[in-house]
Amino acid sequence: MTTKNKIIKTSLKHFINQGYDYTSLNQIAEDVGIKKSSLYYHFKSKDDLLFEGIKLITQELSVSITNNIQTNKQARLRLENLFESILDFNSNISLLLGNNFNTPTNINAFFQMSSNRYENISIMIDQFYDDIISIIKDIIITGQDKNEIKKNIDIEMTSIEILSRIEGLITLSSIYKKFDLNKIRLVLYENLWSSLQIEETKKNKKVYKTINLSRIW
Repeated sequence: MTTKNKIIKTSLKHFINQGYDYTSLNQIAEDVGIKKSSLYYHFKSKDDLLFEGIKLITQELSVSITNNIQTNKQARLRLENLFESILDFNSNISLLLGNNFNTPTNINAFFQMSSNRYENISIMIDQFYDDIISIIKDIIITGQDKNEIKKNIDIEMTSIEILSRIEGLITLSSIYKKFDLNKIRLVLYENLWSSLQIEETKKNKKVYKTINLSRIW
């Protein structure tokens, strides 16, 4: 890992754990093992470091999603891989912060604070979610073309609902400690797919009771 990336990940750990305003550059430099003056070689300011940290999160997650959904052609598996990519990425952030891998970290408040305070970060986060929604739309449209997904659905709203479910699960699992996301993943995938697949493919398939956990960042 380069010094620059180590600085970014160390700053993210502190920004998310204790808050941006309560994190000092001295603290970050000390944890990285360099002098504060050396931080300015890589970043102009703490604001610049915040921007680069969120940029790293959104870029790495986008790459992870793209790579994982390309491994399958079936709409169902592509949606499942989308779920897995986002959930596992958040679990990896938990490891970065020193938490349990099985408990995804809810970075909603961190994103919200950054977006409300800085316009350039707000634009970047909006684009990030626009890209994810576009990916979901593509999965739905492709699935419809292959007669895997029913055609009488609102693609825009369905895409937003799917993203809402994922974000809602992450939020709930991060604040409700009795909620074990890993234990119910399969059921959640089945519920989602049951609501999307064409009627002919539902025959002889077990349908789980719908769980609505929609909540968007």
